[in-house]
Amino acid sequence: MPRFVLEIGTEELPPRFFPVVLPQLKTHGEEMLRRARLAFREAKVYGTPRRLALIAEDLAERQAPHTREERGPSAKVAFDAEGKATKAALGFARRLGVDPAALERRETGQGEYVFAVVEEPELAARDALAPLLPGLITGLTFPKTMRWGTGKLRFGRPIRWLLALVDAEVVEFELEGIKSGRLTRGHPVLAEGTFEVNNAREYEEALRKRYVEVDDWQRQEGIKKQLDSIVRDQQKKPVGVRWELLPDPMQRWMFFESVAQQMTSSDGLLMQTTFLAEWPKSALGHFDPSFLKLPRPVLIEEMRHVQCYFPLEDEQGGLLPSFIAVRDGGDEDLGTVVAGWENVLRAKLMDAGYFYEQDLKTPLAQRVESLKGVVFQERLGSMYDKAKRVSVAAAAAAEQDGLSDAECKWLDQAALLCKADLTTEMVTELSGLQGVMGREYARRIEPHEPDEVAEAIGEHYRPRFAGDEIPQSRLGQLLAVADKVDSITACLAVGLTPTGSADPYGLRREAMGVVRILIEGDHSLSVRSLVEAVLRSLYEQTTVQQPREKLVEEVMDFLRQRLEAYLSQGDVPFGRVRYDLVNAALAVGFNNIWDAAQRARALQQETQFHSHDFQLTSIACTRPMNISRGFDGRDVPVAPNLFDNGMPAESALWRAYEQVEPEARCLADQGEYAECLRLVSGLRHLIDTFFDEVLVMDEKEDVRRNRLAMCWQLSQLFRRIADFSLIVQA
Repeated sequence: MPRFVLEIGTEELPPRFFPVVLPQLKTHGEEMLRRARLAFREAKVYGTPRRLALIAEDLAERQAPHTREERGPSAKVAFDAEGKATKAALGFARRLGVDPAALERRETGQGEYVFAVVEEPELAARDALAPLLPGLITGLTFPKTMRWGTGKLRFGRPIRWLLALVDAEVVEFELEGIKSGRLTRGHPVLAEGTFEVNNAREYEEALRKRYVEVDDWQRQEGIKKQLDSIVRDQQKKPVGVRWELLPDPMQRWMFFESVAQQMTSSDGLLMQTTFLAEWPKSALGHFDPSFLKLPRPVLIEEMRHVQCYFPLEDEQGGLLPSFIAVRDGGDEDLGTVVAGWENVLRAKLMDAGYFYEQDLKTPLAQRVESLKGVVFQERLGSMYDKAKRVSVAAAAAAEQDGLSDAECKWLDQAALLCKADLTTEMVTELSGLQGVMGREYARRIEPHEPDEVAEAIGEHYRPRFAGDEIPQSRLGQLLAVADKVDSITACLAVGLTPTGSADPYGLRREAMGVVRILIEGDHSLSVRSLVEAVLRSLYEQTTVQQPREKLVEEVMDFLRQRLEAYLSQGDVPFGRVRYDLVNAALAVGFNNIWDAAQRARALQQETQFHSHDFQLTSIACTRPMNISRGFDGRDVPVAPNLFDNGMPAESALWRAYEQVEPEARCLADQGEYAECLRLVSGLRHLIDTFFDEVLVMDEKEDVRRNRLAMCWQLSQLFRRIADFSLIVQA
């Protein structure tokens, strides 16, 4: 069966584009083939710095047969009194290419109409694909796009050629003046120039002969083998240590986290180098051991994230004065290339050493005032202003979290100093080290800050991306929450709300960080109080047009969206929670995010392990909630003397409630919602009997109010757990 290849040749695409565009190309490509009615066995995609490729294996030679029905004019209009076709019927038949005699009259809900059965032509695969390929290409989206020349097309980088083949036949189409053909290009250095691919079946091998490995998985595996080989060679040397590649926590690669995680390995640098080279070749380089006196994060940042070098470490975990780098080319002049790598790294490390020595001369506390010259956001003032707001929010969090006096003092100091490293030369040069260098300088510059302060400073930006760890220290967690709540609240206050995929200030990521820290760190805090603390400081610093109450609700709703996503998408440690259970748990409150998550967890566990009983309990709990909805029973005490002695179900339910309520309330206050739910479920049979035997809406007003008050009291107890009316019943 035929093979189809589409290659989009471009100028060099950044590595971070590929985790976004390759899944799109595969998904949209499969949809296009199905829309073209072309069966295929498999669709796969490849990417190199200069090309995106879609390949369909075992493609059908021709489209599958297809008929469609078209409704035309009403029968009254289509045929005259003698039953002959009118101009309307003839025009309808001519437009669809059918014989007027084949038109059918059918009854519909709107009367009798004319229908035509149209047999779609079965085009050859080449002809069926040609009109669809331009839309496939223009439909791809990138983190950033550009226009070039005088054209209007936007793409990740300028398109320079288009190859489209079904076996040996060219699929002819045109895009922005570029005509498709069988021409492609080899390696820009080792095989410069264009060449023809005679047949789609020869595509990969033809490129390999010209030093392009188009299969990115094969390139990645090749790089891994090269790295392993270099490390094994070093292990044979009598150096007394075991050389190892230093794993990459994907701190830079995970720009589009969820998509990238589905298609990349655990090593972000490996993936990045895979998409930087079409014919990768790895080699070992070295640097002066004297540079090892620099802080480890500085060396790793310079090697891994600035130069895309693989750092190496010994068996004790110490960095070695060596690295492995990957070039795009062969063995020719490899020694010269390595020397160039070493020279570049030496210059970078010399600069870093100078910055480090200069920074050590000024304690962080003396840098705080300089934050007034660092802009956070033009409408929100400086980083100094932000640090002040963070301090206020951190103090509010400390008060709720029960910190000791010493811990409160350390947290206040960390909040004051957490942004100070932004004024250092090292962070000015290497912005990815913000927070990290704050921790290093807090420990190394006299007077030394306590370890608790230094660690909180170093952790407060975490989690930086999906999958990143939350801060490990208690103070780091509270400081990170205060910082992220401030960023969200302040930005929303001046109208910087994320829209669609646009989130330039990373507020969704910050909100997810707040949710994760509070849940995974077991912090039972009132988020609303933190938001209000930030707003009190913000209103003193700048003019905000929106009313404070409206802003608080906007921030809380923003956080709720992230909490819903966290619980329902399975990121939560105890597993994915069903969407209706999430809604039920959050409907009764989410100010305390940790508490809301525990309620959702309890509901999920009950559905998993006691499904039938839970369903019956939720139905029973819903009945008093529904009938008392809109009734305010706060000032209406239940009067047992109004119970009907002829209906024992009424008094039995109330007595059981009075016995259960204190313990259930205590369990809820402690976050033991699974136990609370099991205790409450003991009321189920009494509730069912009550509603079967007792008319709540009695004609006597005092009796009716008394029964509604009892239902309201029951509802308040149930709402300590969830709004059971929102749970979908099977």
